[in-house]
Amino acid sequence: MKKKILEFQNLSISFQKNQQVVNNLSFSLYEKETLALVGESGSGKSVTALASMKLLPSNAKTEGLINFENKNLLSLQEQEIQKIRGNKVSFIFQEPMTSLNPLQTIQKQIKESIILHQNLNQNEALEKVFWLLRMVGLSNIDEKIPRYPHQLSGGQRQRAMIAMALSNDPKVLIADEPTTSLDVSVENKILHLLEDLKKSFGMSILFITHDLNVVKRMADKVVVMQSGKIIETGLTKNIINNPKMDYTRKLFSEPEKIIKKKKTTNYPLVEVKNIIVDYPIRTSIFSRSKKKYRAVNEVNFRIAPGETLGIVGESGSGKSSLALGILRLIHSEGDILLEKKSIRNLRGKNLIEIRKDIQIVFQDPYGSLSPRMCISEIISEGLNEHYPNLSKSEVMEKVKESIENVELPNDILTRYPHEFSGGQRQRIAIARAIILKPKFLILDEPTSALDRTIQLQILRLLNKLQNKYNMAYLFISHNLRLMKFFADRLLVMNKGSIVEEGSTLEIFKKPRNKYSKLLFEAAFNKNYN
Repeated sequence: MKKKILEFQNLSISFQKNQQVVNNLSFSLYEKETLALVGESGSGKSVTALASMKLLPSNAKTEGLINFENKNLLSLQEQEIQKIRGNKVSFIFQEPMTSLNPLQTIQKQIKESIILHQNLNQNEALEKVFWLLRMVGLSNIDEKIPRYPHQLSGGQRQRAMIAMALSNDPKVLIADEPTTSLDVSVENKILHLLEDLKKSFGMSILFITHDLNVVKRMADKVVVMQSGKIIETGLTKNIINNPKMDYTRKLFSEPEKIIKKKKTTNYPLVEVKNIIVDYPIRTSIFSRSKKKYRAVNEVNFRIAPGETLGIVGESGSGKSSLALGILRLIHSEGDILLEKKSIRNLRGKNLIEIRKDIQIVFQDPYGSLSPRMCISEIISEGLNEHYPNLSKSEVMEKVKESIENVELPNDILTRYPHEFSGGQRQRIAIARAIILKPKFLILDEPTSALDRTIQLQILRLLNKLQNKYNMAYLFISHNLRLMKFFADRLLVMNKGSIVEEGSTLEIFKKPRNKYSKLLFEAAFNKNYN
C-alpha cells in the first residue's frame, strides 16, 4: 500500500470580490507516483499548485487543508514554509525565462538554492551545481564561462530549471506546464529526463498540463478539472479509454480537420529568395565581433494568397529568425518580394508604408501587448500610424469591427492585457494585426502557450479570417499535430536550412529526410523508416 505524500482536502481558493477559482477540491498524490492535473485554461490547475507552496498573491483567500508530512502547509508561517519550499517540495514553472533571474548566472542561481537548504561550503555547492547540470544534459555549460538565462535556448533554460528544482533532492516535484513552449524533440528529451530522474530520486510528481499526449506518456493517474472543480479522476488508461464526462471526452478527442477555402490563384503573393540571417559572436561586451553565427542559410519559398505555409523545426533551427528577417526587424540578406515588388532596399516612409501589408502575431501575447495601454489603444496603434487622417469615430468603428472579427465583446476596449486569459490576449494580438487588413500575416508560435481547446478555437478563428480576407499565412509552430490540419504546405528547417518541403499531406504520410523522420517520431511515437 503506497503512502500519501501530498494531500489536498476541501481546498477552496477565492480572490477579491469573492471570485472563487477553486471549489472544494480533494485529491492525493502518493509516493513515487505521477499525477496529472488537466483542464482548460482557467480551470484552476496552476492556482491549486501555487497554493501548496503559499505562492498565491496576497489578495487570495484559501480554505481547507494541504497536508505534507503531517503538516497543513496553508497554516505554516513564512519561515516554516521556506524550509519546505524548494527543498522537500520543488517547483518547475511554465516559463523559465521569466522565472530565472536575468541578472545572475545559471550556476549562481542553482548554487544559491543549494546553500540555502544544505550545509555545504561554496566549493562543495559549486561541485554539486555542475553535477546537476551534467545530469540534466547541460554538460556543455563550462565551469569557467558564466552563462546567463538569455544565452540559453528554451530547452536549455527548462533543463536549468529542472536542475534547480532537483538541487535539494525533493520528495515532491510540481511541474507546471514544463514542456509548453518546447519543440517536440526537446519536449521528448525533457520528458525522458523527468522519467529517469523520478526513478533515480524516488520522487512523486504533480504534473500540470494541457497536453494530453504528455498525460498518456507520463501519468499514473489523472485528475480532470473544470471551472475550479474536479469532475473526473482515475487511472490514466481508464480516463483515456473510457471517459465518463462530455468535457473529458472533448479534451481527449482528436481535432477535426479545418475546412479551408480553395485558393483562387497560384501566383505568389510573397517570394523569399536566398534569405540569410547572421548574428555576430562576441566573447565579451567590450570586444568587437570577429565571427558570425549563421541562423538562416539561403532560404527560398513562395506563398500564394489564401495559402498557409507551415514551418517546423527544433528550437534554434532558424524559424523565428527567418520571420524577423522577412519583416526587416533584424538585418538579413537576400530578397523579399511582395506582389513581385522587392522590399529589400526600402527605407524610411517607403518601408513603413509596406508594413501595413505584412503583419505578425507573436508567440507570447502577454509580452507583446503593452501593459500600460488599454485594449482600444493597442488595437488602434497601427491605424494611427498608417492612417493619421482618420477621425476618432472612424478609428473606433474600425477597432470595434476588428474586435468583433476575433469574436470578443466591445465592452473589453477600456480594459488592460493583464485582465484577460492567454487565449483572449492572443485574440487581441490578432485583432491588432488584422485591423490594417494585411495581405500577409506571419504567425510565430501563436498557440504554443495555450491549452488544446483554446488552440483549436484560435486556429478556427485564423482560418475564418483567412477565408474572409484571402490573407497568406506563414505559420511557425513546433506543434506537428496542429500543423497537420492547418497548413497547406510544409517546410522543415534544420540548422538554418530547409531540409524538406512539400504538401503537408505528403510529408506527414512519408517524410523523406532523416531529420524530418526524427521530428515526426518524437511527436507521434511512431517509426517512419
